[in-house]
Amino acid sequence: MRWMRRRRALLALALAALAACGRAGLPAAPERAWYRAGPWNAGPEPYSAWFADSDGRILYFGLSPFWSLWWQTARDPRADLREAGDHLIGRFDLERERFLAPLLVRRAGPDSRGSVWDVLVHSNGRIYYTTYFEEIGRVAPDGSDVRHFAGVGAGWNELVEGPAGLLYVTRYSDAPEDPGAQRRGSVGVFTPEGRLLRELPIEPREGSFRAPKSLAVDPASGEIWVNVDSFSAAGDVAYEALRLAPGGQVLERSPSPPELHFVAFDASGRGWFAEAEGRDLRLRVVAAGREIAAASLGARRPVDFVQDIRFAPDGAAILASWAARAFVARLAGGELRVREVRFELPPDCAPPRGPSLLYTAVFARGSLYATLFCRATILRADAD
Repeated sequence: MRWMRRRRALLALALAALAACGRAGLPAAPERAWYRAGPWNAGPEPYSAWFADSDGRILYFGLSPFWSLWWQTARDPRADLREAGDHLIGRFDLERERFLAPLLVRRAGPDSRGSVWDVLVHSNGRIYYTTYFEEIGRVAPDGSDVRHFAGVGAGWNELVEGPAGLLYVTRYSDAPEDPGAQRRGSVGVFTPEGRLLRELPIEPREGSFRAPKSLAVDPASGEIWVNVDSFSAAGDVAYEALRLAPGGQVLERSPSPPELHFVAFDASGRGWFAEAEGRDLRLRVVAAGREIAAASLGARRPVDFVQDIRFAPDGAAILASWAARAFVARLAGGELRVREVRFELPPDCAPPRGPSLLYTAVFARGSLYATLFCRATILRADAD
């Protein structure tokens, strides 16, 4: 469907050369490179690791078959709804380097056909999650106290913690199962208890439906940055970035290029903006609305998109790219220094044999650990 054709130009560069993921005959994985576990789903769909977050000890990640089914079904974004499936949050112990049993937040059934997309480790210790087609909710780290947010509908995608512990969540579509009925995307602001305080609509513009994806909240001003897919009636997609006032008013609209891939604010309140312009990736650091440093990340690869930014204890920014690589960026003396880290892929996930997408990378114990959407796979690489 046209509403989920984002990145199609990037994906087309590589997917034509990729075969479906293999499932048998895998060699033993060297521990230094990658780890794999599962399957955990009670249903027939094999789940893969998706968006992730960490409390420093445990890496929590969404488990979903979305992309695998998308590749296998001529790019049907609703293929996940064909079979009932458990809603599961994966867990990987970063200290012991082993998987723990996933958190079950909803059992497979007639009303549980989707899967977990994004996860957030909140400062209150709870794990929040989205499923896009169904519920948004939270769970305690031990799997107890599962709560589904009532009466807020579906379509929720990516989430972050903002000032005062509030949750900010993008609603990519208000009708995920019926794109023909969708009216607008939005940004929702929730209390940690799950009450929707306000919803900031992203109104259609010039005949295009605008679907917000990733977001970040400036801790100093409360302003919201969000990148948006804009779909025309003909199905073409354009990209733009919006800066919203806390009340939702559009303060700044930036059509691509450059295309804003992801933005995150560090503990000092500086904004880290990962962008693409033509064949180049770049990173900018902004403080108080002023650019203070910038650096090139080099040329883009096929299927190359900066999907997440996390921060190490020493303040370094860790950018994760779909193309199985990460960038470790440090700001020193006004200069932005960037180093690329490449991950080794399991044989069934590497071109030309199988497609895969890297989503989130975090720092722990001198290494980088990353979730790979190719079964439940955690990659490891030396950080230095």
